[in-house]
Amino acid sequence: MYVSAIEGHRLWASVYDSSLNPLLALERRAMGDVLKGIQPSTMIDVACGTGHWLLHFQDAGSDVFGCDACKEMLNEATKISSLRGRIALADAEDIPFRDSIADLILCSVSLGYFRNIGGVFREFARASKAGGFIAVSDLHPDALLSGWTRSFKLGGQRYDIEHHRRTVQEVNRAAADAGLSPKFHREACFTTSEFSLFQRAGKQDLFRTVKSIPALFICLWEKPC
Repeated sequence: MYVSAIEGHRLWASVYDSSLNPLLALERRAMGDVLKGIQPSTMIDVACGTGHWLLHFQDAGSDVFGCDACKEMLNEATKISSLRGRIALADAEDIPFRDSIADLILCSVSLGYFRNIGGVFREFARASKAGGFIAVSDLHPDALLSGWTRSFKLGGQRYDIEHHRRTVQEVNRAAADAGLSPKFHREACFTTSEFSLFQRAGKQDLFRTVKSIPALFICLWEKPC
C-alpha cells in the first residue's frame, strides 16, 4: 500500500523503535561517528520522530529542541519525560525556532520526505548560529537505484512511503544556495555491526547482497561566521 509520509509515520510510530531496522541502526552508528567531536550548547532536531537524537544530546548536556510533522511520532517522543515541552508539531519548511539559536541542526533520514528542500535548508540556515553545524543523513541515491524502498511492514501489510528521489549533488546545491559551507561527506554501508539484525529477521542472505551498496549518505555543513 502506498501512503503519504505523514500517514506512513502515523502508522509506523508505535513500533518504530522496537522493529528490526538495520538502516536505523546504521544511521545511528554512522551519524554518531560523524558527530562525536561536536558538543553543541543548543541543538535542534528537524523531523525528530520518536526523539532518539534529542535524548542522545540531552544526555550529553545540550539544550535540545525538536519538531516533526507527524503527531503520532511526537506522542512517542513525549513518553520521555525530559523531552516534554521541547518538541513541536511543525513542517520542516517552517520550523518554530528563532533565528540564530542552534549550534547544531540535525535532520536524520528524512530529507527525501520534504517536497521543497530549498526552503528546508533556508530554515536550517536561519535557525543556525554563525559557526553552527547542520548534519543531514538520508537514504543513498544508489540504494534507491538498486531497488530499495522506503517501506515497513505492520500486521502483515507492507506500506511504501511517498518520497522524492534526489542526487547528493541536488542536496549540496540546496545547502549552498542557503549559504552553507560543506565540511564533510560520507557514504555508509552495512557492516557486521548490522548483520545480527538481518539474521534475527531471517534475512542474512539479503545482507550479503546489500552490504556493498551505499545505504546512506551523511553530510555536514557549517554556517559561515
